[in-house]
Amino acid sequence: MTCEDCPYEKNELQTVEEFQAWDVLTGCLGQLKFSPAGHVIGLDLHACFALAQARFYDLQSVSELLQDAEPVIVSLLNERSES
Repeated sequence: MTCEDCPYEKNELQTVEEFQAWDVLTGCLGQLKFSPAGHVIGLDLHACFALAQARFYDLQSVSELLQDAEPVIVSLLNERSES
């Protein structure tokens, strides 16, 4: 049974590159950059690319996908810290 509005199905990873970017992202969630006020301002991309390179992932694809994911993650983490 499927649901057209199910976010899990709508946003399901489909390509090898998406799985690689997700793997790097989840592996680097502890590697965040913070503002002096303590807000998350981004991912430590050096750590992300080091992990992607160590796992022999396509750096160009990973970088493009992380660029799209980073602002969403920053926003969600900051929303959580405010509530």
